Amino acid sequence: MHKTDKAPSVIIFSQGDEVITGALVDTNAAFLADQCRLLGFDVIRHITVSDDLADLVQVLKEVDAMADVCLCTGGLGPTQDDLTAEAFAQAFQVELEMDSEALVMIAEFFAQLKMPMADVNKKQALLPTNSTRIDNRWGTAPGFSAVGQQCRFYFMPGVPYEMKQMMETFVLADLQRQFKLEQPRLITFRSMGMGESDIQQAVNSLEIDNDIRVSFRAGMPENELKLLFPQSHTKEQVQYWVDNVSDALGASLFAIDGWGQSVSNLPDCVDQLMTEKKLTLSLIETLSQGDIARQCQADWLLTSAVYPKVSGIQTAFSTVQQPIGEALALEIAKENRARHKTALSLVQLHKKVNDTTVAVFTAVADAHGHISSTKEVWGRALRQQTVASALAFNLIRKFIQNQ
Repeated sequence: MHKTDKAPSVIIFSQGDEVITGALVDTNAAFLADQCRLLGFDVIRHITVSDDLADLVQVLKEVDAMADVCLCTGGLGPTQDDLTAEAFAQAFQVELEMDSEALVMIAEFFAQLKMPMADVNKKQALLPTNSTRIDNRWGTAPGFSAVGQQCRFYFMPGVPYEMKQMMETFVLADLQRQFKLEQPRLITFRSMGMGESDIQQAVNSLEIDNDIRVSFRAGMPENELKLLFPQSHTKEQVQYWVDNVSDALGASLFAIDGWGQSVSNLPDCVDQLMTEKKLTLSLIETLSQGDIARQCQADWLLTSAVYPKVSGIQTAFSTVQQPIGEALALEIAKENRARHKTALSLVQLHKKVNDTTVAVFTAVADAHGHISSTKEVWGRALRQQTVASALAFNLIRKFIQNQ
């Protein structure tokens, strides 16, 4: 077992022409990096290389000199551009040997599919000398682990499902056997309405301890602030920083993931609140064109309607005679809630301001109270729809939490 004062370093290594050219989105790298972070590894680099033997050999040597662990995906197939095993053998001057058990497993996989196994598939059973086979019960390509000069390599298929199965059945446990790890505690502060630069300023004013890793994930329209605490921090120390960061983010903070709750995003936060309070919702949307309803759960969204134009709503709710605005959205929300007998009703209207900007009017009402807002949203249509949906969920969240 490796024992060091600092977290072992990891490089995520993706290979394949289809990945480097962008023909395939590399979701494997994101998954592997997240798994390593949760275990307590320090991910220092992501590398992508095309299907070129000389390049692969060179990069494997460079990785070996830089990291304690390399998690590699791709290049284990039967075709001429699948070069992983050969590249490792050349890089570290070992032979390739036929693994008879791997060959049997590949043949059995084809037999289950009632398909003949082509001779080229035998190539997949050629593994480097002294490597450890990682069985693949979900496809034809076995993986393998091996040590170069100093780095421990894990090679897995590029197919995401097969890779994840190998991680869960072998790699994660083996990493924990091979390395002494201190699993950190990750706290994620999820906010909306506070820009990334403002969050950074708030963090700077707190003078957070140097051994707490601070990172950001700027999205649209949500932002995340992540604090990664060493295992040595007590609950009281973590609570101190959770309280201080929460105060700094103020009203923009809608959830704290990893500290007594698990919330993945704003719609998930609303789903948990609606479920916990056993509330139901009736919904009318315009600009978002069904995007709000798509992110709601059928358990509590009882009725929804999409109107391409606000004039259609004014016709459907003929008792409401007001210009398009926040007040109209509120009146329709009240009437819609009574009509469908739901606990809550949300109505969102919009009006064009200029060629790139619309005013979005959102209202939430129940039998006893209401909340409403007006926000200008700019940009292309998709951006406007995304922000409008987030405004709707945020208003529902505020209404329930304020109660």
